Amino acid sequence: MRAHALRGHEERYPDVTTDLIIIGASARAAALSARRAGMRPWCADLFADRDLRRLAPVRRVADYPHGLLAALADAPQAPLLYTGGLENWPDLLAQVGRPLWGNGPDILRRVRSPFLLARCFGERGLRCPAVRAAPPARGRWLLKPRRGAGGFGIRPFAGQRFNPRTHYLQEWLDGTACSAVYVGLDDGARLLRVTRQLVGTPWLHATGFHYAGSIGPLPGIDRAAWQALGDALVEDFRLRGVFGVDAVVRDGVPWPVEVNPRYPASVEVLERALGVPALALHRAAFTGGPASAPAPTVVTTVWGKAILCARRNLIFPAEGPWEEVLRAPQGDNSPFADIPAAGEMIESSRPVLTLCAAGTDVADCEARLRKASEALDRYLWP
Repeated sequence: MRAHALRGHEERYPDVTTDLIIIGASARAAALSARRAGMRPWCADLFADRDLRRLAPVRRVADYPHGLLAALADAPQAPLLYTGGLENWPDLLAQVGRPLWGNGPDILRRVRSPFLLARCFGERGLRCPAVRAAPPARGRWLLKPRRGAGGFGIRPFAGQRFNPRTHYLQEWLDGTACSAVYVGLDDGARLLRVTRQLVGTPWLHATGFHYAGSIGPLPGIDRAAWQALGDALVEDFRLRGVFGVDAVVRDGVPWPVEVNPRYPASVEVLERALGVPALALHRAAFTGGPASAPAPTVVTTVWGKAILCARRNLIFPAEGPWEEVLRAPQGDNSPFADIPAAGEMIESSRPVLTLCAAGTDVADCEARLRKASEALDRYLWP
């Protein structure tokens, strides 16, 4: 894990007028989304990375997730948005003491049930993988934690014993890992777009089913099939605001494998490509205010992000190619993000930082990300 000491960072941004508290394992992407939507974020997360400290006041929380409540003691009185991982802690979210711009504890308890999700999709004739609480007689299955995030803890089922209170089995599907971003509104789900996921990507030193990035938006998707998934979730679970659905696409059809009922990691990729501030739409879902313009129908640039993991233990250096990003004015086109503090210890296989790139299509974008990751890999582990 990363480990470094950091005092709270305070800075004022007089050019914006709306406050938003952001908490979660990593707040940087959502903080940048908030700035795009004209809001002033205040953050608490595990890392308090250097580029996040340029965007917002931030508290680093070592005792995650329970330390987040203590971190909120001196936070402003403002609406609160949570990011990845906290959907697994509805009881904690019930104690934040702030207006919640996100799905509440009761909704989370239902939508995070793999069995209720399977029933939701099955009743509408939508394809989805089978789920079980007991070992099956045959077939290929994945053993998944009920409190999972980012693909951590998922492994092939090989007959091992497990506790059905903490784990479940999901049918193993071959196909392309993709993810859609929606905005849940009173009249249904608004589909922003779909991205391709990087999962367990070797050139990023990611293993297993670990999430390692997103590229998009994807062309030629079955928009009606994706839209049906989002509408089902809004109707059955009353999801509101920005949320995501991870799916395996087979023969063009998305089979949903995970619902992320909060700000998903691929939002920033779509914001860069589409020019749509997703958190303006998110805010409108909870305040009834005006939403921004719809996403363009023609997209000329594909964006991607890739999370480089540590090939072996690393003490993050004081200088490197990311320094130019930290000296430059804040912008949406930075090639590096989630930049650790100098001297931070990063254990093997843990995330180091995020690379960003644009391309003419998905293949070109992925090639650019790979080239950048290989260059940075040589720099960090010569």
